[in-house]
Amino acid sequence: MKTVSTAAFGLLACLFLAADAHAEEVLFEDTFDDGLSPKWQLEGLDDDDWRIRDGGLELRVQPVTSLKAAPKLTVLLPIAAGDTVAGSVEVTLLDNFTEPDEQAALLLLDEEGIEFRVKKQRIDSNLMFAPGNYVFRGESGEEGDPQKYNVVFTPATDDAGPLRIIVRGDYAYSQVGPSGNGKYLNFFHSAIRRDSKQRGFGLTTMRGPDDEEHWVRFDNFRVVRH
Repeated sequence: MKTVSTAAFGLLACLFLAADAHAEEVLFEDTFDDGLSPKWQLEGLDDDDWRIRDGGLELRVQPVTSLKAAPKLTVLLPIAAGDTVAGSVEVTLLDNFTEPDEQAALLLLDEEGIEFRVKKQRIDSNLMFAPGNYVFRGESGEEGDPQKYNVVFTPATDDAGPLRIIVRGDYAYSQVGPSGNGKYLNFFHSAIRRDSKQRGFGLTTMRGPDDEEHWVRFDNFRVVRH
């Protein structure tokens, strides 16, 4: 298990966001105002699984339970090893989630598949941001034991801001924000593959109901490099 303290991650986020704005390079952006960018690849999505409406992308929540099998939109980008990049998207539920672990996610991926994700997910009948914060409750020397950690989840509210994944070196960090008052929420991080030849981001939904339609809206998808 890879974990990071909130203070350490907060410092990383501040350093990342404090970078010279002139050094920020937009690798890909889609506001969905003019339809769906041709750079997207649709994987496993039928025509009635997605739509562009009022300047936003809307996806039907898929009933699949396997992340590998979940239909998704992906875009591969010129991200080199060692680049510091951030992907973000606003996620709004158009229908309340009702199923266990029903979710909408922003994905980090490479040519081999999905590496990391940050999501809005129904957990114990509540809508939460996931992954959560891993809080160590063990003794010194037990840091490698997953049973010595408690996972603390934060309620997922629209005013908390967009879902974000920050990639720095061979680690990916999950974040939400900025909120309306400029605050960021920092969560779990994990090592990612070092030898990836190409990276990108994606959008997916999964674990929805079989007997009714739930829809999720995505706005202002953006990937930048610093």
